[in-house]
Amino acid sequence: MLRGRESARLLNTSLGRGRGVTWIYRGFSSTPPPSELFALRVADQSSSQVSVIEMVRGHVNFLFRIYGCKKSLSRVRVLLSNQYPTVSDCSVSPNLPSLPDCNVSNRSISTNLVHLRIPTQNPGLAKPFSSDVEDGGEDGSCSRTVVDDFDADVGKSSELDYLSGDKACASANWGNGDGDNEGFICDSMVVESEDDDDENACSVSFQHVASCNAVELYRELCDNEKVVKHKQSDWETLQEVFRYFGNSGWATDQALGIYISRSFFPTAVYKFRDIFFKKCTADVGKYVVSLGPSDDAVKFLFPVFVEFCLEEFPEEIKRFRGMVASADLTKPHTWFPFSRAMKRKVIYHCGPTNSGKTFNALQRFMEAKKGIYCSPLRLLAMEVFDKVNALGVYCSLHTGQEKKFVPFSNHAACTVEMVSTDEMYDVAIIDEIQMMADPYRGFAWTRALLGLKADEIHLCGDPSVLNIVRKICSETGDELYEQHYGRFKPLVVEAKTLLGDLKNVRSGDCVVAFSRREVFEVKLAIEKHTNHRCCVIYGALPPETRRQQANLFNEQDNEYDVLVSTDAVGMGLNLNIRRVVFYSLAKYNGDKVLPVPASQVKQIAGRAGRRGSVYPDGLTTTLNLDDLDYLIECLKQPFEEVKKVGLFPFYEQVELFAGQLSNITFSQLLEKFSENCRVDGSYFLCRHDHIMKVANMLQKIQTLSLEDRFNFCFAPVNIRDPKAMFHLLKFAQSYSQNLPVNIAMGIPTDSARSDKELLDLETKHQVLSMYMWLSHHFKEETFPYVKKAEAMATDIAELLGQSLTNADWKPESRQVSKPQQKEGSYERPLSRIKQYHKKRHDQSVNRENSEKVLL
Repeated sequence: MLRGRESARLLNTSLGRGRGVTWIYRGFSSTPPPSELFALRVADQSSSQVSVIEMVRGHVNFLFRIYGCKKSLSRVRVLLSNQYPTVSDCSVSPNLPSLPDCNVSNRSISTNLVHLRIPTQNPGLAKPFSSDVEDGGEDGSCSRTVVDDFDADVGKSSELDYLSGDKACASANWGNGDGDNEGFICDSMVVESEDDDDENACSVSFQHVASCNAVELYRELCDNEKVVKHKQSDWETLQEVFRYFGNSGWATDQALGIYISRSFFPTAVYKFRDIFFKKCTADVGKYVVSLGPSDDAVKFLFPVFVEFCLEEFPEEIKRFRGMVASADLTKPHTWFPFSRAMKRKVIYHCGPTNSGKTFNALQRFMEAKKGIYCSPLRLLAMEVFDKVNALGVYCSLHTGQEKKFVPFSNHAACTVEMVSTDEMYDVAIIDEIQMMADPYRGFAWTRALLGLKADEIHLCGDPSVLNIVRKICSETGDELYEQHYGRFKPLVVEAKTLLGDLKNVRSGDCVVAFSRREVFEVKLAIEKHTNHRCCVIYGALPPETRRQQANLFNEQDNEYDVLVSTDAVGMGLNLNIRRVVFYSLAKYNGDKVLPVPASQVKQIAGRAGRRGSVYPDGLTTTLNLDDLDYLIECLKQPFEEVKKVGLFPFYEQVELFAGQLSNITFSQLLEKFSENCRVDGSYFLCRHDHIMKVANMLQKIQTLSLEDRFNFCFAPVNIRDPKAMFHLLKFAQSYSQNLPVNIAMGIPTDSARSDKELLDLETKHQVLSMYMWLSHHFKEETFPYVKKAEAMATDIAELLGQSLTNADWKPESRQVSKPQQKEGSYERPLSRIKQYHKKRHDQSVNRENSEKVLL
């Protein structure tokens, strides 16, 4: 037996440094009697084993019999017996050679409860408590159980830990302690065991946390000065929970409601996690651990996170509130108050291609005293301009690149981006209204519909945007009339495909491919293996060249009886097409190859069999039999309903938003705007990747104003063409220096004899087109050579037409290839990582070659 202070010192010496011994005893004034004293070895830094060193007879022996024989013990109730107990830490360590004396009266003992008393040096009022119990299975593993109870006579927070089986430990953490007093039991506790299951014990302990008010939880979090030590597994779980919280899209979106921006949200979560780890109470921490990294944990923590943000980040919230107010794109119909004051009449001509909807709208356009026609393409605007003037109605042309004013004209044909919302019209036509849903250009159609000052607005398009037009008209207060059309002749799918052989092409066919390279490959194959001659249309060609190729195909008295085109044939041209043949039904979208959308397949296939053409009956099929089923499926599908239409801010809105920020580039400004802007449920912010790329390039020019940068970024430039981008940069540099912008570019006099020369002609025309566009959006004196640019563009368009007629070469890529290394010249050594990848690649090639040899 261990007796008194001498036994304590002896036992402490025998354990040595790094081992902790906790004495558990009844109160005494001098040396405690041996029947009231026992010791537990509870902390051994060199071993995880916890064992009973010495037990004595009496009440303590009865306690160990309780949990020594019941391995399934799942609940222990700890009640303090005194209302104002006095407790002292009596742990024996090398720094504490003797035990202090404690004067506490002894208490009686019952047969079913064990009364143990621990004196303390920190008297205080009672608090509700929670007790932690670890149950061990047969393998000695621990599972932690928390039991909450409260005794009005006691009210002291207690904690009891034990291991069932041969391994046992006991600990108590007191309300004002630091969590280091582990492993002692005193006779001022009442321990009651029950055979409840673990799940019920857990739910009793922290289920009340779920119903707590967020404000109260946050106040408790702030007021808590006790540092709760979590187990390693609980700590890891909490880290996973907050990682899940930080990555939650739901929480990120909800945080916008209290003006916590998406960019600041990770910082706010990090600081919230820091204070939560330091100050969360045991019951809250265990409840979060029980939820784990899940949506339930996110929804529990988010209200507390809101209270934290409102108190900790008032300046950030105020700043972001101002940003959001300046980037507010909600209720766009209120941007045009004069149009809202009018009682406009909106007529929706709804139908597929070749149904006569645009024809009927143009009849009303020509009858009006003053009208405007809004086209999706320059080519279509030019066609309407020619047609209306030919019928005796004076009509002007207004596109981004050219302005042709006809004297005494009250009508105009324009591209939809160039329409004025300041002028009054009797009749306005917005063609291809379904383009409102276009991810890049949709905002132009939305702006025209909301802002045009016209008594009558005629919308021409398919049924995909009909419902959202109805919704917009109900918001604007305009009267909507619907006129539905059917196709004049049904579109027939030929079950017999070309069987993968272009020799089966016939006169009047239009072979549709979805890349410039494929267009030229098809053209060369048809002209090589058949007697047909091909016209070519693709997006990089100027409108004049496309019209020249279309006229060449439509004429019946020449040898050009087959058209090869990209999806550019889908709108803007009236063609005598007998049959549309899809070379493939997959398209590269800049990132990966995807099936062509059903709406686009319908639009292209519908170009066959136009009313009034040589072939009134429309046919369509595919080159390969494998694509036929997808073609039939696309044509059977109804038009997919559009849920949202595009928006983009005006310059004035961007300028207002820029006033909220400082020391930021224009590309960063646009990025911030897209992050912080708000739109209604019927709208989306149009993509502006191309604008961002131009803005990054123009960042080199420091003297450009914000408005000038905004206008330059909307210039029509192919961002994948480095030559065109270079010329745009030169134009902007000259403009920023207040110098006349010159066209430093030579013009060839002969048609292209190779695809490289053809690409060069396309680039030169694009540069000239860009110069003309800039001349109409900036001061005329800064672009004084606009007439020269127009003449040069006309000459190049003619050269392009001649080049396409004589083209008999394989296409090349527009990407700039790296110059080949000359023999004997200096070769820059590879980096270590490139050497490693090259070595791995060579090894894999050698391995494949050796396997082939073995086979």
